[in-house]
Amino acid sequence: MISNKEIQIVIMIIIIFFFYSSYATLSYNVKSFGAKSNGKSDCTKAFLSAACTATKPAAIYVPLGRYLLRNAVFSGKLCKNTAITIRIDGTLVFPNNYSVIGNSGTWLKFEKASGVSIYGGTLDGQGAVLWACKN
Repeated sequence: MISNKEIQIVIMIIIIFFFYSSYATLSYNVKSFGAKSNGKSDCTKAFLSAACTATKPAAIYVPLGRYLLRNAVFSGKLCKNTAITIRIDGTLVFPNNYSVIGNSGTWLKFEKASGVSIYGGTLDGQGAVLWACKN
């Protein structure tokens, strides 16, 4: 015969399982969306697709490598996912020609998004190229 204490333990395990599985963070690897880690191919669309695919808070994973990004706007107006976590093990690279960002004046922009977190990695803004041009 099963005791009340054993039933309570089983019920607690089931509740804990459902609680954690419902709050598990979705994770999207940018390579699954077409990003190339060669530092030369434009990965902007892949990053935006990875960030905007989820309708619930999600983590975007950037594996080792160099990922070229033009101006990328992660906007709550365009994405259903407004809470974005980005885990970077690689390097995000600004284009060699700074004029490719056009009149926007920004490289990476987060707007109308809450809970944006960026962990790890390197942002390579190609500062030497920009300063050489300004001289």
